[in-house]
Amino acid sequence: MKLYEEKIFSLEEKPKIYEILKTTNIILEIGSGNGAFLEHLGKTFRDKTVIGVELDIKRAKKCKRRIERNNLENTLILSGNAMEIIPLFFRDNSVEKTYMNFPEPWPKSSNWRNRLFEIGFLSMLDRITKPKGHFHLATDVENAFLTTNEILTEILGNWAYNANLSEEYKNSFIPTLYYEKWLSEGRTFWWGVWEKKC
Repeated sequence: MKLYEEKIFSLEEKPKIYEILKTTNIILEIGSGNGAFLEHLGKTFRDKTVIGVELDIKRAKKCKRRIERNNLENTLILSGNAMEIIPLFFRDNSVEKTYMNFPEPWPKSSNWRNRLFEIGFLSMLDRITKPKGHFHLATDVENAFLTTNEILTEILGNWAYNANLSEEYKNSFIPTLYYEKWLSEGRTFWWGVWEKKC
């Protein structure tokens, strides 16, 4: 764990992280940006444990300030790579809902290392999600949406796309940093909610 102390443990105390991650009613946001959506989740799910994961330490600190300003005692932020943090801290069947909002702002093929939508990441997501749990995705990258749907519903085969929840997600969406940027550029968005089968 010493390797991660400078980032992951720089914003939250170890005992708090360890205690909170014992719970099995987690709401997770991957890529919390400046914290607007994380704040919304913290206020919406006050009876749950809300956890944000943000790669950029400066943005993670903004999230932390939002959490403190709103006295969201049920919410914390971890700074680091989700592919490293999730295996370290999240147990099987511990997450009720995961949100990823506009996670691929890297259109060039040379930026493939930054992308999460492949079998390894989605298998990891499958492992930590409870039966009947949900994965929410908002993206301006059609291939990210299509790849996610294919892996969850066909390759893993134990998830189902929910059109009604996807429409509800779209209509009740809280604007985020990239959403507002891409909206001003006139981009097309894809909204998806998948439910894990029992």
